[in-house]
Amino acid sequence: MRPVRIIAAVTLATAALATGSYLAVTTAHPSAAAPTTPVTAPILQPTPPVDPPKPPDPTRRVLQKPVLADGRYDSYIRTVDRDHNRLVVDLVQVFQGQAAIDAAIADGLPRDQAQVLYVWVRNQNPRLRTLAMASDLQIDLLPGDCIESRNHQLAKLLKDSRTISNSRPAYYFTLTVAGGAVHQIKEDKTFNAC
Repeated sequence: MRPVRIIAAVTLATAALATGSYLAVTTAHPSAAAPTTPVTAPILQPTPPVDPPKPPDPTRRVLQKPVLADGRYDSYIRTVDRDHNRLVVDLVQVFQGQAAIDAAIADGLPRDQAQVLYVWVRNQNPRLRTLAMASDLQIDLLPGDCIESRNHQLAKLLKDSRTISNSRPAYYFTLTVAGGAVHQIKEDKTFNAC
């Protein structure tokens, strides 16, 4: 009869653990002097059903944080994607006047070469950013060929963005960004004029 008691004790202990109640189990016979109190399990409340997750609404537009906040940014233009109306840019720091000389020397340019600079472009971060070109994009390129159409302007912009002077890009561009898109591009030289 001992295995039956062990099985009963294990079953009661398991039930007590499962319900969170504490039960006192004894193998002694109940005495007449100590009345026993019936043990009741707590009443479990049914849990409300959980609604399945809803699929995303394809008509709802997800707002994405703009690549750049509204403002003006100096940059090198790495790619002009006319098919998708996008630019890939590399932001830079532009120094002018005495600040250009000091920055060039700090960047390792010999003092005699730095003394003749009026502009110095520092590019310490290789991160590239892709920006949309606004439909009202204005492109202000330095004087050169007579350029009329937007396609010719974009072609010259791409050509100038690839021009190198003394192993550095020859031009930098100031971008005016609003609403995550470029609305104006102004070209400037990274080297001294004649």
